[in-house]
Amino acid sequence: MTINIETVLDSTRHQLRELGNGVANIANSYADVFSAPEIASQFEAFRRAYSEAVNRLNAPNLYIATLGTTSSGKSTIVNALIGRKVAPIEAGEMSGGVLTLRHGEQRSLIVAETEEAAWDVGVWDDLNDEEIYDRIRNHIMIPYHHIRKERECRAPEVTAVGPILPGQDIGLLGLPTGIQVEFIDLPGLKSVKDRTNLAVIQSRVHKAFSIVALDYMQVDDDHRKRLLEELVRVVQYLNGRTDSMVFVLNRVDQRGEDDISVEERIGQLQGEIQKVLSLQELPDVLPFSARLLYYAQCAWGPCSLSESSQVDQVTRSKLLNAMFRDCAALINSKVRGDRSLKNWIRDIQDRVEEGESVNDEEMRQIVRYALEWSGGERLWSRLRARVQDSFPELVLLPALVEVFDSFDALVQAIETLAEIRRLRSKEEIETEQARIRESRDRLHEQVEQIRKKFRKEISQTTEDLKKNDPSTRSRLAQEAKRLGRRGFQSLFDAVDEVEADLTQSLIAPLRDAIKNSEGSYELEEKLGKVISPKLANDLARAYDLTSRKLDSFKLDSDQLSKRVRADDKDGIRELEHAERAIRSLYQGIRNAITVRAEFALQARAQQLEAALQSLVEEQQGQLQEICLQELPSLNLDAAIMSHFKGSTLGRLLTLPGKFFEFPNTLKQQELNQREKVGERKETYTTGSCFKSEETRTVDVTENIQYRELLLPNATGMARQWSEGIAKGKDGLWDVLCKWINDHLDVVMDAFDHSINKVLDLAEHALKEQITIIEKNFEEELQQWNEIEAEKNLVIETRGKLEHLSQTQSL
Repeated sequence: MTINIETVLDSTRHQLRELGNGVANIANSYADVFSAPEIASQFEAFRRAYSEAVNRLNAPNLYIATLGTTSSGKSTIVNALIGRKVAPIEAGEMSGGVLTLRHGEQRSLIVAETEEAAWDVGVWDDLNDEEIYDRIRNHIMIPYHHIRKERECRAPEVTAVGPILPGQDIGLLGLPTGIQVEFIDLPGLKSVKDRTNLAVIQSRVHKAFSIVALDYMQVDDDHRKRLLEELVRVVQYLNGRTDSMVFVLNRVDQRGEDDISVEERIGQLQGEIQKVLSLQELPDVLPFSARLLYYAQCAWGPCSLSESSQVDQVTRSKLLNAMFRDCAALINSKVRGDRSLKNWIRDIQDRVEEGESVNDEEMRQIVRYALEWSGGERLWSRLRARVQDSFPELVLLPALVEVFDSFDALVQAIETLAEIRRLRSKEEIETEQARIRESRDRLHEQVEQIRKKFRKEISQTTEDLKKNDPSTRSRLAQEAKRLGRRGFQSLFDAVDEVEADLTQSLIAPLRDAIKNSEGSYELEEKLGKVISPKLANDLARAYDLTSRKLDSFKLDSDQLSKRVRADDKDGIRELEHAERAIRSLYQGIRNAITVRAEFALQARAQQLEAALQSLVEEQQGQLQEICLQELPSLNLDAAIMSHFKGSTLGRLLTLPGKFFEFPNTLKQQELNQREKVGERKETYTTGSCFKSEETRTVDVTENIQYRELLLPNATGMARQWSEGIAKGKDGLWDVLCKWINDHLDVVMDAFDHSINKVLDLAEHALKEQITIIEKNFEEELQQWNEIEAEKNLVIETRGKLEHLSQTQSL
């Protein structure tokens, strides 16, 4: 359902102010109540969250992330949509970092400080677009790609500030004045191969509306399967929100005359995307020709067509020349049959080639044609509708979540205090004091029991999963379903998927390279698709050295061997070099497997955290139940749960050093072998009566000492690496088990803390209540009745605010 963003935003700001003013009025009117330590603490937490939310909604940000399959032209799409050439678009992978394009009147470039950065970092002001582009390309991205070949490093985080088209022309997205639009140009998936950079990108995508770029040249029958597999990885790895995505099929102008129609191709793609991503509805897949719109829009600039262009004639002519050259086929196809339009376009082209200027009115018309012919008009229309549909979840709710949580905790603390202030007798107070004392100890004991129960259950599940038995897996899956543990099937599958990924992406290519005597550069290219350039280079070099050393080895059944005399110093040295080369190869594959395993686990962060969250919710349910049993009066159970709500998740899974160990079957042995070392002549006598002497040649033999090196062949090496992964798989279950238990411990500790805080508040209030009963009970009761009435009005405001932050409620 399309909403009026300006109306919803104004209403949200108004209700947020009402909420803040309502809480502040209660605090000012009843300062003595808010002086209680726990109430004061909760009130301060609310004020901080409220202040931050006000600031965020006064200048809210809408984030639009661009994702893409390999070489899909997404940076060209970004430049076309912002009206400036800022994102590097040369052939090949120029991206790698996170490039944020933020709207602002003054142009500047900000490159965040990054540990061991080998590129420029800092802030540069008053740069023109050419200077910004040059600095991003030549001083950031190129050095980054060079340094990645030498060592692991965190990718650059770059922010380019300046006018961008949807910030200048707010009608494009239907946004009211004051909303900041930021484009986040993310690197292609093939350039992200380590868990740290993947985690950074995941955090950006999760809170953004996304444009996913696909390449028309990769959607024929032969390539479509690979494209869809990569698309699944893009969405799964980056934790994209499929409910706020638009898919753009770029380069449709490359369609051949014999190809099926674009509409038919898109229809096929929609059905397949819906299936592979498990979408409830057919996705938006829009045909697009980014290059045409990029040239035309940048020749006009980042402003509305109703304004005057600020692009100089030299830049305009340069871009138009490129447009007429690179987009000639598309333009010709659009003007075919319209002689008047064809002549007009040809006249513009001739004048541009001859160095004549193109005025603003002519340029406006070129942009209008480019919007129509490229699919840009339709894309902006679809973006406008989808942004409006998703606006509350993308912009409003993230700003309000902490406000809701802190407000609820404050209200529950007030309600607990209100319940205590209604106690009329010392007997009631003493009864509650005794109950709290007894319940505090029992609650902590029961929390510890739940902790132990979960730990035992998770450990037992881990041991069961190590058995890799289908019937056990089935039983565990059914049990998880019965208990409502969402995402646990993904958790069960995660380790198997990691094992399969390591075998397919690393072990198989290396095994086949050894078997087929492939070149090291060919292997490095294959490995570079799944691990960082540095790791791929290290492993390829180790392979190259090993393969050259193995040339002199003899193949015996399933192993390689080489034997040299013990007194052959050069031969012994060669054996030692060969052994070092093999060990280097094993170390390289171990490093690569560990890093790739961490990446594969991080790629499944969303599924792993969903499983973890279901456990946390199960814990919360059990904790809430024991609170209700122990503390049914004074609203203490609700107060504890509100204080406790919001325990955080999220920590990168890290594998310990030497996690994957391989069997060491490299074997050097010494051998003694009797061999002929020469000949000698012997004289002997023959005959009986007539003796004569004869000479014969006799072999001279000695015991010769040899040193022999035995190695596994390619298949044997691959088998050892697979065995190392299989053994590491059990350890991987242990790592996941520890990760889950560590999180659950944090939750339990937070709950223990909440128990103490709320019960401390109750005990302190009960002591005060004795004095209140003796001195001014009726007056105090009247005050709390007034607080209750005002509190209910504020709660009503909170409900209206939450209603506004949810699209389905509007």
